[in-house]
Amino acid sequence: MHKQIHDETRHPVFWFDDGSMVIRVENQAFKVHRTLLSRHSRFFAGVDPINLDSGSDLTLESCILLDQGRNVRAKDLEVLLEHFYHDASLLSEVQFSRLAAALRVSSPQQLDFPAIHAHTRRRLISIIPPEYSPEFLPDDPEEALALATEYEIPSMRKALYYYFVTSPGSQFDASSGAAESPDDHSPSPPPSVSETGTASAAPSRPLSPADAKLCTQLMEQIINHFTPILFTPPATPHMACTDVFADTWMPLVIQPAIEDDGVYKPLETLERIKNIDWGKAGLCAACVKEKAEEWSEEQQNIWTMMDTWVGLVST
Repeated sequence: MHKQIHDETRHPVFWFDDGSMVIRVENQAFKVHRTLLSRHSRFFAGVDPINLDSGSDLTLESCILLDQGRNVRAKDLEVLLEHFYHDASLLSEVQFSRLAAALRVSSPQQLDFPAIHAHTRRRLISIIPPEYSPEFLPDDPEEALALATEYEIPSMRKALYYYFVTSPGSQFDASSGAAESPDDHSPSPPPSVSETGTASAAPSRPLSPADAKLCTQLMEQIINHFTPILFTPPATPHMACTDVFADTWMPLVIQPAIEDDGVYKPLETLERIKNIDWGKAGLCAACVKEKAEEWSEEQQNIWTMMDTWVGLVST
């Protein structure tokens, strides 16, 4: 037991000489103050540490060897300790990766910090745009989807499902989930950890069978809904403006959409349609305004209907 502890790497920041407890996680050892953590954590309040005898080189009061089944990561624990030791508060945090780390490590399945877990979840939800935004893209989308599913964050799940459906590099195949339960959202494996304890960049990898099935269903729903809109020139109150759409819809709208698979990218395709200079094409100002409003409304309708399409709300 002592040799295992001695072989651990002391954390360069969270190793306090006056600490009363060592926490061993992966290849890192943290010497911290047990009373500080026990006040906020059900896990630390109830865990029975291993006492080391005075012959140990580390001269510790107690040591906690975290069960690998808790899946605690050293980097996640570091984020939590930065908050408790006032190095980087989570109260105003906006960086997704840090909030995700805090949400995991504070969960009941890991170190069980109820107040931190509840706050972090609220904070994470607050940074997710209410409407689809391509700027909202975590470094590891596959893992972010597993996180959103496990901790029940529907807004994040919807944004990520849409990303996977519309991203050319996504890997999902409905046939792989044929024998799986729809409720089986097996998380993707975590990023590999180097010898220095730094998470390496995670490559794109297949989704869980359940998520792959949902993405396939979402793509089908999007195509079924959006195809008639995309391939039908809209009508207007003015015959002349309707004729403009009839004459220009193919080269200005349909052909570009075919070239970049816009039929299953409705939000982006509608945005591109809105940005076309329809006044220059011959539409009157009133019809330009009316159609821009209709296309914006359709974007919102699609985003709202996705709640049903991916099963976030019952039909």
